[in-house]
Amino acid sequence: MDIEILLNNILQTILLPPGLSIAMIVVGLLIIKRFYTSGKVLLIAGFSLLIILSLPISAQGLNQLLEQDKALTINELKNTKAKVIIVLGAGRYKNAIEYEEQTDSISSSALERLSYAVYLHKKTKLPLLLSGGSPRGEMLSEASIMQTTLNNKFQLKAKWLDKNSSNTWNNAKYSSEILKPLKIENIILVTHAVHLPRARMAFEHFGLKVTAAPLGFRATNKKEDSYTILDFLPSAHAMSSSSAALHEFIGYIWYLIRYKGLW
Repeated sequence: MDIEILLNNILQTILLPPGLSIAMIVVGLLIIKRFYTSGKVLLIAGFSLLIILSLPISAQGLNQLLEQDKALTINELKNTKAKVIIVLGAGRYKNAIEYEEQTDSISSSALERLSYAVYLHKKTKLPLLLSGGSPRGEMLSEASIMQTTLNNKFQLKAKWLDKNSSNTWNNAKYSSEILKPLKIENIILVTHAVHLPRARMAFEHFGLKVTAAPLGFRATNKKEDSYTILDFLPSAHAMSSSSAALHEFIGYIWYLIRYKGLW
């Protein structure tokens, strides 16, 4: 595994819930005898953060801040200037033992993106570009696995594969290197709604004009009058959703610092 990817994974474990809360609680317990006030503050803050981020209402709020793009309409599809549909990888399901071949398969999130891309392809007849590499040194790239799934489940084949990307920034970089020699600048970008702000920034940085095709809305499809008592009770699903949103916030800021040089 690339050392940068390893360090990123370690930092994510520490900074994202529940890692940050657990770290605060552990440090608080270790120092409370010697530094009572500081230890008490860390314990209270750690437990409070753990509870707040596990509430569905909190997860809804965090995701809503990111889900700024609306669902793509049929009318927008009819009038699009895009020449290609780009689908971003979303991880893999390793060593799928329920299949005889026991090979890697795509994750459920990646399958959601692929399914929506197929829907858009049928509406527009635009070719597909699948983008995803082997960030942990796997034998098969995510793009290759997505291509296999596309063929097996939908009897389709993508026109282009980017097998080298290890993150969203590289998705944009390598996709642009495939498309620019072909004079293609307008794209439909398929990814989850919460991921679109960071993905859009990356693709536009490399000169591509993005028509956003978000899916998997977690917050903006929630009606205000549909909240129940369950939205105020902690759940593992809400913690996961909060973690995903915070991952995108941190990733967006990191891209601004590292790649855009804005700070």
